[in-house]
Amino acid sequence: MAPQVILSRWVLSEPASPIEFSSSGAEDAHMLICSRKPARGEWQFGGKPFYRGSASADSLWIKEPFQEARAIYYEGFTSFRVYLPQALLAECYETAYGRLPNEALVLSKTKRVDCPTLKHLVRMLVDVDDNGGPAGPVFLDGVSLAIASRLLALDSKRAQLNFSGKEPSALLRWRLNRSIEYIEANLLKPIYLIELSNAVGLSRMHFAAQFRAATGYTPNRYILRRKIAHAQTLLRNPSMSVVHVALELGFRTQAHFTFVFKSIVGYPPAYWRKHLS
Repeated sequence: MAPQVILSRWVLSEPASPIEFSSSGAEDAHMLICSRKPARGEWQFGGKPFYRGSASADSLWIKEPFQEARAIYYEGFTSFRVYLPQALLAECYETAYGRLPNEALVLSKTKRVDCPTLKHLVRMLVDVDDNGGPAGPVFLDGVSLAIASRLLALDSKRAQLNFSGKEPSALLRWRLNRSIEYIEANLLKPIYLIELSNAVGLSRMHFAAQFRAATGYTPNRYILRRKIAHAQTLLRNPSMSVVHVALELGFRTQAHFTFVFKSIVGYPPAYWRKHLS
């Protein structure tokens, strides 16, 4: 499986007394921490005091890899942690610079992040976790690559090697046809970006950019539109329930299916079936 970010939710109810968390620093991943409500405590990184006070809601912090960490919380909190493995950064580095990095990448010292683009990308993942938004394997792949790419672009040591500002070229016709054929043949199962890119001999990043240039849609949005078009065909069969159709097309829940169906068609599936099919 291709490397991807890992998202975890941390929730602490109001503690009766201060509570401490620590890590040894063995992790090789960069970690982005997004607070969902104010958190009061004190934090140490690399054995040195880092911050004491309140971390505001929706603040975003980055922790560098291989760094010991210790935190003491004085009140409850909810936060999301996004882990970016070295393999993902190396893939983006190779796509951008034409070679693999010579060593493990450390793209930032531990600090607060004020980049609006990075905050937006992390919030997209948080919204999926909160609301069960229109996510699929290709969506998560795409956001993973976008976060890693943005961190590479923000890395001051490599600013002179940043990504080209040129508009990506569209997929060649044979590549577009092959990727669409693959999507149509696999609508009833999860489709991963690595499968599509391998089918046409491109990296995930190059494929995603060129597919959008050719179709006007991200791969994830295109796949969702094709799934919903097939769902409309299935919904015309009165023997199939809405939940059956949702599960048949690989949606996690009926609610998730309804959310995506309404975002594309404009109406919930049950209403569409009764009044518009």
